[in-house]
Amino acid sequence: MDKNKTKFDYRLQTPEPHIVALLGEIDAIKGEFKGGLRMTPQAITSLKRSVLVTSAGASTRIEGSKLTNEEVEKIMRGLTFSKFADRDSQEVQGYLETLQNIFDSYLSLPLREGMLLSLHNELLKYSDKDKLHKGKYKTGENTVGVLGPDGQVVKIMFEPTPAWKTPTEMTELIEWTQTALEENRFHPLLIVANFVVEFLKIHPFQDGNGRLSRILTNLLLLKTGYTFIQYVSHEQIVEHRKDEYYLALRKSQETFKTDHDTIAPWLNFFLLVIKEQATEALVYLKEENAEDTLSPKQYAVWKFISKKGDASPAEVVQGTGIIMATVRQALSRLVELKKIKRTGRGPGTRYIKITI
Repeated sequence: MDKNKTKFDYRLQTPEPHIVALLGEIDAIKGEFKGGLRMTPQAITSLKRSVLVTSAGASTRIEGSKLTNEEVEKIMRGLTFSKFADRDSQEVQGYLETLQNIFDSYLSLPLREGMLLSLHNELLKYSDKDKLHKGKYKTGENTVGVLGPDGQVVKIMFEPTPAWKTPTEMTELIEWTQTALEENRFHPLLIVANFVVEFLKIHPFQDGNGRLSRILTNLLLLKTGYTFIQYVSHEQIVEHRKDEYYLALRKSQETFKTDHDTIAPWLNFFLLVIKEQATEALVYLKEENAEDTLSPKQYAVWKFISKKGDASPAEVVQGTGIIMATVRQALSRLVELKKIKRTGRGPGTRYIKITI
């Protein structure tokens, strides 16, 4: 463990000035979010449901799924794919349920090997192809590479930890992360970033490593006080910057076990993602406080238009389930309050969110 401690500590001892600045910016938003949170339970539930959908959709699409967020939402509502007959829907349902578990129970989920194996089992529990290895470390090698049209590896990205070494290296990583967090040895975001990049380098499971790494990112960020991550999907941000994501991982991981071991490329990417997530969460927070001046149905209409950017009255009715007469009253009130503006006339009338 001493050697392991030296290896991981060395990576985090002297962060560059721009990394220190990023940490400060994120923590400033964290403090503002914590101090200004006045959302009702209904608003919190609505935001979390939205994040579950976008996170499950994005995280599985990063790994090759083709399901849209609309299709993911249908799965969440139980409207389609009731038997989860295809691989994409199986993986989405597993992600939805596992992330919901994290949001509900993160305070009681310890960073332990047994918990991690249990999460992997939960993540893959609907996946037919993963029945034999879910909840278990890999027993064979799983080289990470780029696949060609024929499904064969045409370019090796990196060689993960051999299967026979995986249990030992995972134990070392989990123990170091636990201890470093308990002792406040480094800024918690540095510790979380190191855990994720090392976890992905080990690649401890036969399948599901990427998805589980993002589940564990949510868990560790919540446990270290970054609760705003429940309101904005970091998975979606990563999906939008997928090429940068893989490049940052590769640039860091190819230095591991060399004399110039560094996670600087990954750390920079990871913190930029968290900063973007924090910034978006702060915008939501300021918008959510508008609920204080709106009735529940006015608020529901405003949230729908805020999410879409613009909408017709008929789209609002369909999206909120509120009857047309009430929608029209809510729209008039929101125009009066200068939260939205109206464009067009007659059937072409649309309402647009006003950005201040």
